[in-house]
Amino acid sequence: MRVFSACPVRNLLQKISQNFLRQVKLTSSTNKSFELNSTFYRKMVFNGACLISLSLFFAITFYHPLTFAQAEKYQLPDITEGQINEALQKTVPIRLLPSHPLYFLISAKEIISRFFQPSSIEKTRFDFILLGKRLKETYLLFEKGDFKGGSKNLKRYSQRASSLVKQMEKARAQNQSVVAFADETAQELQFHEILFSAIANKWQNTKEYDMEDNFGNALGDFVKVVLAIDNVQPGLKNRFKTATSSAILETAPAASPSPTPSTLFETSPSARPRRIIY
Repeated sequence: MRVFSACPVRNLLQKISQNFLRQVKLTSSTNKSFELNSTFYRKMVFNGACLISLSLFFAITFYHPLTFAQAEKYQLPDITEGQINEALQKTVPIRLLPSHPLYFLISAKEIISRFFQPSSIEKTRFDFILLGKRLKETYLLFEKGDFKGGSKNLKRYSQRASSLVKQMEKARAQNQSVVAFADETAQELQFHEILFSAIANKWQNTKEYDMEDNFGNALGDFVKVVLAIDNVQPGLKNRFKTATSSAILETAPAASPSPTPSTLFETSPSARPRRIIY
């Protein structure tokens, strides 16, 4: 009787122990799975955080390359909103922008007015006024988001700057009052440099419409104007950060030697030009 009564008890204990071991194994596998899932989740979060950090870094570094990289490339000065407003205010007033349908009337008036300037030095003065006007137009076009028109206007600035340098050389050859012109334009040239820096900040990362080439050429021609006037008024170029930048000077041709005191082309009251080319 004892043998037969012990068998069911032993079978019951075996079943209980088997169920217990099965539960332990199930719990163990569940914990391992949970640990694996937790580790995978932590890795995903870490990788995501790294990716976001790298994205922010590259965005800050390269999204506004002009403000940092190109400003460094062109050696543009740091400016404030107050300086920009002053430069815009003291530059010749603008009635119409080049994007206006009737702007061709303004262009025709400029051509006619320049044609009737009586001497090379007066043509030089007129060209200098148009230089400031071109920069102001370009800034306002960029402010409106018209990068195509602004880039085209930078080419017009380069053409006008080349014309100014040629007319100034003619005026010197004709013994006209180039020194007085140099004195008049020293302050306004600083406004030009401010507008160039402001245009650069408006330009940002636009690579269309030959923007980089046109901007670089216009800035290089600005330096040529500064160097041409520096020949008459030595030391003027030291006021301009762009005029002392090696990157810009590499693109600008060497200026002719400064005149000696005995050959300054300041017209005396008794001296008269031998010939005036219109």
